[in-house]
Amino acid sequence: MDSTLTAPCNASILYPEDGGNMHRFTAETACAVLDVLGPPYSNPEGRHCTYFLEFPLDKFSSEEDDVLRGQVERECHAWLQERDDNPEDRNVVGALYGGPKVED
Repeated sequence: MDSTLTAPCNASILYPEDGGNMHRFTAETACAVLDVLGPPYSNPEGRHCTYFLEFPLDKFSSEEDDVLRGQVERECHAWLQERDDNPEDRNVVGALYGGPKVED
């Protein structure tokens, strides 16, 4: 999904079938984001949380590259570099879910 959500709005649910779940939140105004994960990240259990640095596609590409030709394609893509650390403004709070049983 690539969209702008405006409050009030329904919850958005991401169910990746494979390969993980890559997402980014960009605030256009002051806001808070509640990102509920189930099951939670757990390095020992193979559920890693990885953060990336984003670079414009043009930074490491030349006009001769066959990566993406069109201007729109170039603006909609970026090179990602895995971070060695977590963002300074990252705030994660864990809590046990005490609600009703969730079924697919």
